Amino acid sequence: MSAAGQPTAAGPAPYPAADEPGLRTVRLCLLGFGSVARAFCALLAQQERVLAERHGLRVLVSAVGTRHGSLLAADGMTPAAVLAAVGERPAPPQAARPAEDLLAASRADVLVELTVMEEDFAPVATGHIETAFGLGMDVVTANKGPIAWNWRRVAATAEAAGRRIRFESTVMDGLPVFSLLEFALPDCRLLGFEAVFNATTNYIVDAMGIGRSFDEALAHVQAEGYAEADSSHDIDGWDAACKAAALANVAMDAGITPADIDKQSLRDVPLERIAQARSNGNRLRLVTTVWRETPDGVAPQAGPALPTGVVSGRVRATELDIEHPLAPVGSESLGAILHTDLMADVFVCEIAGLVPQTAYGVYADLLHLCRNR
Repeated sequence: MSAAGQPTAAGPAPYPAADEPGLRTVRLCLLGFGSVARAFCALLAQQERVLAERHGLRVLVSAVGTRHGSLLAADGMTPAAVLAAVGERPAPPQAARPAEDLLAASRADVLVELTVMEEDFAPVATGHIETAFGLGMDVVTANKGPIAWNWRRVAATAEAAGRRIRFESTVMDGLPVFSLLEFALPDCRLLGFEAVFNATTNYIVDAMGIGRSFDEALAHVQAEGYAEADSSHDIDGWDAACKAAALANVAMDAGITPADIDKQSLRDVPLERIAQARSNGNRLRLVTTVWRETPDGVAPQAGPALPTGVVSGRVRATELDIEHPLAPVGSESLGAILHTDLMADVFVCEIAGLVPQTAYGVYADLLHLCRNR
């Protein structure tokens, strides 16, 4: 396992060489073709020359699948050609195919799993990922579900198949958190973290703080497109809990699910409390806190020893002093304070976490797979 807990393997053969001298072709199967997948294809098209000249890569799409349509071109299409073929349609133009059939027919090297997490948290995306491993594919996903609910199962399946999975966009859009721990903080262990993980609740809290109603603020973020399809996932703390479980599972080997995170709904936070925090010169934020329990209840000290206690977490409306690093993390911004053993506390923040940033996280993950191949 890597420093961040991600499966690694040295065995599989390199992706096939391209017909064009000096370039490797990497074929992708995209499951899910919503706003993130379209932005990802647009980014690949924009970076086509950079990918070739800097990385020696030619990236093609051999299949696209949604519940309502598909596009299969086993020899591969450029990302720009895929966007042109789908156009303004809500789904790809060919008849829908079962994901397993499309994956098998795609002859892809990498599954890019961008489906929406199931409302009932069913492990549909986990099944897609395991099928891809069985077909010899590596995986990039922005779907929180497999990492938050089924990480140990997914990691074990990847290791058994000698495949790899990356998932930077599951927690803070394109902001590197897993990659930070894996590459930039060698030998550091994550002891816990405090984070503002949900932009929807950020916006609602700040809008209510200046007099707008809950319903008006929620309607705005839904219109802007960064609320979850089911707004209760944001409002009731499930989105933040999924992100907390994903980060804790990978970086702390927590073995928890979002159901283990104690959640407070924003519906239960009165307007008066939000207004009072602002009048105090402070800010109310829905803060996610994760820590490792110790037998004596004392937080572990910095140092090389590996904490072994149970990992716990909560999502709580918290009044923060304006000087607190997370206090200014409002609107579309996200931020986290990572408590580590060797580097002490590290604060990371994304100023605007929208669709292009999520697509970039997927792009960066793909490059990490290809660099280490």
